[in-house]
Formats: sequence, C-alpha cells, structure tokens
Amino acid sequence: MALPSKSEVEDLVRSLNEVAQAYSDAPDLDGYMSRVQILDKARKLTQALITPDQKPNYHGLNMAELIAVRTFMRLKVLDAIPATGSISLDDLSKTTGVQDSLLERMGRILVASGFLDQTEPDGGEYKHTKFSLAYILDKPAPGHLYLAMYDEWFKHMHNFDDYLVERGEYTEPYDPTKNPYTAYYKQEGTPVWSIMMQHPERLQAFQTGMAGLDVAIPVTGHFDFSTLKNTPEEEANGVVELVDVGGGEGVVLNKILEAHPDLSPKSCALQERPEMIQLAKANSTLPSDVQLLEHDFMTEQPIKGAKAYFMRMILHDYADAVGVQILTRLAEAMSPDSRVLICEMVLAPRVGEADFASAVLDQAVMTMGGKERTEAGFQKMFGAAGLELVQTWRVPGVPGGCVEARLKK
Repeated sequence: MALPSKSEVEDLVRSLNEVAQAYSDAPDLDGYMSRVQILDKARKLTQALITPDQKPNYHGLNMAELIAVRTFMRLKVLDAIPATGSISLDDLSKTTGVQDSLLERMGRILVASGFLDQTEPDGGEYKHTKFSLAYILDKPAPGHLYLAMYDEWFKHMHNFDDYLVERGEYTEPYDPTKNPYTAYYKQEGTPVWSIMMQHPERLQAFQTGMAGLDVAIPVTGHFDFSTLKNTPEEEANGVVELVDVGGGEGVVLNKILEAHPDLSPKSCALQERPEMIQLAKANSTLPSDVQLLEHDFMTEQPIKGAKAYFMRMILHDYADAVGVQILTRLAEAMSPDSRVLICEMVLAPRVGEADFASAVLDQAVMTMGGKERTEAGFQKMFGAAGLELVQTWRVPGVPGGCVEARLKK
C-alpha cells in the first residue's frame, strides 16, 4: 500500500485551498484558468490517495462508463429522463423498451461515475446531471464529440495491442489506407474518408462532433488574417489573399471572412474534393465571389504565389511522410512572400490539466494514421518540405494554434 504521509496530504490540501481562493465562475480566460488550476491540484490530491491496488478498479470504472454512456445514448435512455425532475426504473423501462434489469446495471455504473444521479442516497429515481444533459443529441452539444470519439476512435483502438502484434511492426500507424481504422472494417487499401462516406449518417455525426473542437482549435483569434489584405497593385494583378486547402464546404473560410471584413472574397479560394465543392455551392456556404476549386492537395497546387495557404485540421490526419508530400506541393507554388498557415493542435513537450485533450486527440487521429505534433515536430516536417517555421500564433489558454511557415531563405 503506497499511501502518502499525513503531512503530504496536508500539504496537498493546503495547496488546493490556496488556488481555490482565486476561483472565478467568469466565462473568460481568467475564469477558465482558475478552474484548471483547481482541477490540477485536486487531481494531484486524488492521485496521492489512490493506491496501486485500487488503480485497476478506477480503470475498470472508466471502461464501464464509456460502454454504458454509449449504450444509453444509442437506446435513447438519456432522452427519456426528464430534463428536470426524475423517473423511476419501471417507467424508464416502459418508455424505452429496455429491460429494467439492464437499465439498473448500466445505470449503477453511471451513478457511480457521477454521469447520472439518483434522488436518494440509497437509490431512488434517476435524474440528470449537467453531464448527461449535455449528451442528449437534439442539438449540437458535447455529446456529439463523445459520439465521434467513441465510434470513430475507441471502437477501432480498443485492441491496438493485438493490431501491433499481428503485424509484427511496433511503429505508429503511418499509412492513410492501412491503419487500425481500415483494419477494423476489413478494408485495408481503402482511404479512411472513403470508408466513412459508406455510412453517411455516421459521417454527419462525426463532422458535428468535430465542430466541438472549435474551442480547443479556434478558427480566429491567433493569426491576424487582415494582414493578408491586398494592396491596390496586388488586387490589380489578381494576387490571391487566402487559399483554404481542404476546407470542407467552406464553413471555416466563411468564419475568417466574417471576422476579417478587410479580406476580399473574390481574392480568396476554397479547394476541396468535388462532392464538398458541390455541397458548398448547394448550401451557399460562402459569398458568391469566393473561388470554388476542385482539388486534391496531394497533386500540384494550381494557385501560384498566393499570400497564404491555409490548412485547418488537415495535416493531423496524416503521418509525417505524407504531411511532407502535402507541404511540398504548397512550397512548389509559393512565392518568397507566401506563407503556409497550419491551424491545429500544437502539443506541449509535457501535457497537463490545461492541455491533455491534445494528447487524447493525438491518439484518436493515430487510428487513421494521423498525428498531432509539437512545435519541433512541425519544424522538422517543414524543413523536409523546403519550408521554415516562422512563428506559432496562439490564443491564450487553448492547446490549438496557428503555425506559420515560409520558404527557406
């Protein structure tokens, strides 16, 4: 039993009390950081009190909670619990058509983990917590991000040890067509996105969930896109201000244009697969004068000498070697004044309470042969593509950033 001494516990409690004095419920950066500091100290206290003998039980609780949450979401059990008030086990069973014994056993785990609650100390009716309410999928909510992580990551990675041993190759997945995701569907050799498109409803759920990452990887607030505004001479020469490479149907580019009205839509371009360009046209996602171009970023970049080539949450889907290929195509099209802007997670050398989500996402994209990177990781990849890192632009308090690179001098 590796238990801390009484004085060690007192020191940890004292440290927790000190940061608790600065607690703020304000929805700004200062409030967020005050809560992060409290959580960090509370976690250290909890870790000190848990013994190695107990750790497997907590791991088991985590695993059981993941399964129970997904099951309750799939069977619409959370929807059947009133937003306010409570519901008996019998009524919950009748409403959902799920056996009462199964509900009770799954619910027991969720109450123990704090995801759900009951009305009495020794049981009682079931009621929502702030967490379970956020997992009802009647509108975009945190539950969509959980759904994306469970269905498109956890299901494919739970037997990652078997995956490595069966291949006899103990390396990070690096092939976008041969990885844990493609192996799960027995479609090795097929790109992940092609497999996703075989299930349109899951692709839609995945995209909705990924929108939840906007807080961690903000679209604006880091790099000043207004600095890309053309001079009259550049405008006359048809210089493109911003190319959103692989930008989906244009939602992100539209946010940039709204936040930076100095940019001219006619001097901006969206590049994507044909089906996404058609979607952008059908939904009128962007101003009508934005250039919409069908393009595969693995091939030659058709827009030469743009002021900026922007990619958000693209490179993290690929291993370093593939990322270098993508960046090389951009470098070949760049002028000395052009820049590449990569907007995604920028891992710290050691992650903690404030940024552990970046390490979680790193394992999630590993499922499909992708990778999150440190600043040094970006620098290495840029160098191999003939680029050099200029600066990492950040929004305080979030793990995502915008990494700027230019041609090597």
